[in-house]
Parts: sequence; C-alpha cells; structure tokens
Amino acid sequence: MEAAEAANGPSAARGGAESPGVGREEDQRENFAPPSSGGGLPWMSPDGAFTKRVRQPGVGLDKPTPGAQCRVLLEAPPGAPLGYPTNRWAQLELGEGDGAWDGLVDACLETMVPGEQAELWAPGGPVLGLSLASFAPAPEPWQLCPAEKWALARQHKERGTEKYRAGEPGAAARRYARALRLAIAAGPAPPDAEHARLRADLHANLAACQLRLGQPTHAARNCTKALALWPGHAKAGYRRGLARATMNDLEGAAEDFRGLLAAEPGNAAARRELERVGRRARERDARLAQALTKLFS
Repeated sequence: MEAAEAANGPSAARGGAESPGVGREEDQRENFAPPSSGGGLPWMSPDGAFTKRVRQPGVGLDKPTPGAQCRVLLEAPPGAPLGYPTNRWAQLELGEGDGAWDGLVDACLETMVPGEQAELWAPGGPVLGLSLASFAPAPEPWQLCPAEKWALARQHKERGTEKYRAGEPGAAARRYARALRLAIAAGPAPPDAEHARLRADLHANLAACQLRLGQPTHAARNCTKALALWPGHAKAGYRRGLARATMNDLEGAAEDFRGLLAAEPGNAAARRELERVGRRARERDARLAQALTKLFS
C-alpha cells in the first residue's frame, strides 16, 4: 500500500534497518542492559529499529496509535535527542515529537498497553525507560471529515518543511509520511487534480529526506509514485535521477535528467548532474573494456 511504503522511508525515521537475523538478535540481547527489576526476554521490533524489554506487564489489549493522548514517563540521560519531556510524567500526543529518537519512542509506545513499564534500546544509544500509565485513543479515520484530514495533512506538511530546512531530515520524513497517510485517506480515488498534486509533493518531499538519510531505494520509489500522480513534477524527476545515480543505475539517472532538461532546458542542476553521470558511465565503460582486453589477450 502507498501509505505503508511511504512510511518506510522515514522508517526512516525509525531506523530504516533490514529485518535482522537470529544472530543479530542474539548479539543485541547480550548487549542489552539488564532490567532494574524482573522482566522477560528482550523483544526486537520487526524492522530491527529498537529492542524492548518489559519490566512490568500492563493490562488489556488496546495499544495507542498515532494521535493518541498518552500519559508517559520517559526516563533518559541528560542531553538525549528527544523532543518529548523526560524524567517526569507528562501528557504527549503520539507522533508529535520531532527529536531524533522520538520516532523510536513512538514505535515502542505503539506496542505497549496501559500500566506497562519497559526498557527501550536503540542501536547506538543508551537504554531508555518508558512507562505508559494510560492513553486516550486518537479519533478513527472515519470520525474525521475529509476537510479535517486535509487540514491536518497540510499542517504536517508545513511542519515537515520546517524540520527539513532546519537540517532534521528524520523528523521531516515522519511529518511527510503522516501527512501522506492523511492525504490518501482524505482524497477521492482516483485523486482529483488538487489531491494528486498534494500527494505528489509529499512523495517528492519524502524522497528528499530519504536521499539525505542515505536511503536511495526508498527515495527512487517515492519519486516514481510522485511522477505517476503528477508526470511533470520536476523535483521528483530530479531526485529520482539523484537516487538512481547513487544506486549506480547510470542509464536510468541519465534518462531522468534528460527528461527534465527536455521540459526545462535552462535547468542548470539537471545539466550538471547529467554531465556527471555521463562521465561516470564513460569511466565505467573504459574500465570494462580494459578488463575485457586483459581477459582475452
């Protein structure tokens, strides 16, 4: 599904790792800090972004989803890159944090039930304590009218742009992904021109974040979706060319840059990248020819 794949980007936002194998899980269990009291074995999220160990089980089956109002105690060391309040009980809206680790906290909270206390370990970071006292569920999509979804999508798009310009591509990607889910839910199928342009912009913006996060495959996929919705989307065409070049798909990258130059002959950035891709292709072909000459000489 489009929304699910889009969210993989800033999966981005939650780590963007491949699903780990058994060996990696065992390694992380060995490195996981012991719980302060009791608890079961550590559990790794399916995407490998974080490991959780339950210190105290909660009650019930209901878990919070993005937009839920959660009563949370987040224990973290000083200076941790978190936008959520730390080391005190606080009310937070799940999904509203823009700190570097807030996406991991969100992901962990989505696995918790009221009363649960857990330890959260993110690769490269310390163990965080996370307790969920209670939560008020977010409105279901069917409870929001299209105009409300549309307005929320635009708000998240604007916040994403602010975060991107501030040099925070991970936080921006989370905002764009959330806006995209709302835009898809709000618009007709197939989308009309206004909805199609908004969704194309969000896919292209998400791709820009993914390029900066080192996720060219996801970026190329989102650019392709943007171009399917809005074939003349210049930024999507340019960014897909960058993504393809990063993946060494030099012919595909050249095709994107040539297509953009056909529509915008004065696009200096596209011309520069096309020349760069051309040089790389010639150097590659020369190396291949030299190798073949040695092989058959």
